[in-house]
Amino acid sequence: MITGTLKSKIDKLWLEFWAGGITNPLTVIEQISFLMFARMLDMREVAAERRARRTGQEDWDRIFPPDKQHLRWSHLINLGAEEQLIIVQGEMFRFFREDAVKKSTLGKYLQDAQCVIQKASLLKTAINMINDLPLMQGDTKGDLYEYLLSKLTTAGVAGQFRTPRHVIRAMVEMLDVKPTEAVCDPACGTGGFLIETMEYLKRTHSSEDLVHEEQDEQSGEIIKDDHGNSMLVYPGDQLDEYRSHIQNDMFHGFDFDSTMLRIAAMNMLLHGIDNPSIDYKDSLSEQSKIVEDYEGNFDVVLANPPFKGSIDHENVFKGLMSVAKTRKTELLFLVLMTRILKNGGRCAVIVPDGVLFGSSAAHVAVRRMLVAINWRVS
Repeated sequence: MITGTLKSKIDKLWLEFWAGGITNPLTVIEQISFLMFARMLDMREVAAERRARRTGQEDWDRIFPPDKQHLRWSHLINLGAEEQLIIVQGEMFRFFREDAVKKSTLGKYLQDAQCVIQKASLLKTAINMINDLPLMQGDTKGDLYEYLLSKLTTAGVAGQFRTPRHVIRAMVEMLDVKPTEAVCDPACGTGGFLIETMEYLKRTHSSEDLVHEEQDEQSGEIIKDDHGNSMLVYPGDQLDEYRSHIQNDMFHGFDFDSTMLRIAAMNMLLHGIDNPSIDYKDSLSEQSKIVEDYEGNFDVVLANPPFKGSIDHENVFKGLMSVAKTRKTELLFLVLMTRILKNGGRCAVIVPDGVLFGSSAAHVAVRRMLVAINWRVS
């Protein structure tokens, strides 16, 4: 959970953007996200360098080639304000678009990315503040995004919100996802379920002698969680034979919020998944063609779909309405999930209690469908 001290830092950073003339909340969030991404890219490179030294590996894929080392956060943080502005505006965003992510899913969400910070003093302040954020600790990145998004007055109108990390972890562990399977979240938001699935695979496919304590990238001190326990790094070395499937075919996420998709793609890339299928789709709509394209396609579905929303009957995929004629998104999502799961596939989904106890014809029809499916599988 984000602490009061961390909230104060984010609030101060937010006010700095407003004072600097950037007052659109969505623009502020995107600019902070880009700068956080720049720092996390360097953190990922530092971790890869340490891993290479530890294993004696000499040939590995660098994020920053020799002629781009000056774009690394560890170099940028030590420059003056004017130098930082020149590099960020002139080179860094082009590097995001053309080099760092050109072969990844994230590339399509950064094609139009640009630095709108025009004041060197504002950029310097933002860089210094972001440098002080504990991005290496647990699920801090997700908590930070959640708090940033809470500042959007339009956030949550469809019932969407970030699922607590411990709940996501329990759901992933319950399904015991395998590295050969295909996983989908049809309302992926920032990608929490997909990312936790990757972390679960690393925890369950790492050699004991390679598991090590996580260190702060600057001080070198061992990082502790809220309970004082050392945080462990799982290299996932036993996943090598599944690497191609994991990188290209395993992870699928859909959402109709482009900002969420950008954040999800950033998160996936920073968790070592270079080419997930993160697509702009309204999962329930006729136009998305999700059922047509993915029927019976996934071994596992994990989701926390929006509860409070409703959708126009005319826009809903007709195959979903054949089971339950309703505008309630939680019921429509359940029908969708049964359609995209393989025979014998597994699903863990968060639903409101009305799904279990609602008395409308649609609620009853969906429960009958679920019981019938369970009976056939059993």
